[in-house]
Amino acid sequence: MQQRKALLLGATGLTGSLLLTRLLETELYSSVTIYVRKPTGLSHPRLIEEVIDYDTINTAADVEDVYCCLGTTIRIAKTREAFTKVDLHYPVKIARLQREAGSKRFMVISSMGANPHSMIFYSRTKGLMEEALQRMEYPSLYIFRPSFIAGNRTEKRAGEKIAIRIAGWINPLLAGPLRNYASVKATAIADAMLHYATHGESGNHCILSGSIKNFE
Repeated sequence: MQQRKALLLGATGLTGSLLLTRLLETELYSSVTIYVRKPTGLSHPRLIEEVIDYDTINTAADVEDVYCCLGTTIRIAKTREAFTKVDLHYPVKIARLQREAGSKRFMVISSMGANPHSMIFYSRTKGLMEEALQRMEYPSLYIFRPSFIAGNRTEKRAGEKIAIRIAGWINPLLAGPLRNYASVKATAIADAMLHYATHGESGNHCILSGSIKNFE
């Protein structure tokens, strides 16, 4: 298989950091570029680290595949405007730059319940992001819609320990269509993203939490 080049957004987050490890381990990529706000101190022969400002960047990376793991919470972002930048404007901006530069595949983490017409701000924001990406007509677009993401985050989110405990009780009871609402491990999302980049098909695709759980 001919080697490709990859761009990863959100490489320092929970899922992004796990995905970065996998991208550097696989022989699929000759180089992996990451966009970061400040130097990470990471070093690898195939890693290219670019410190950028998402508000002002206007150039694209020379890559075939783009992975987007950008995401925040209202608690961290503080305002709806700041949240919208990270979860909507930045992914769409980079996707547009990369599409115009000829990138072929875009893999992005969204959320269960994403809907551009939702009354819920979080779900509406994610839905608007999905809608904008789908209009770009990437040769291959994969949207991953996990439910609650389980894993060891660097920042402790309020109520997370309780949510994980409740998920442990409820998950075994969720079968059939309800399986899509079961919590899913961040490691499974990272594995699923790499899998579909390698074995995926052309067109727009939405991978729900139940399918992501197959990688656990």
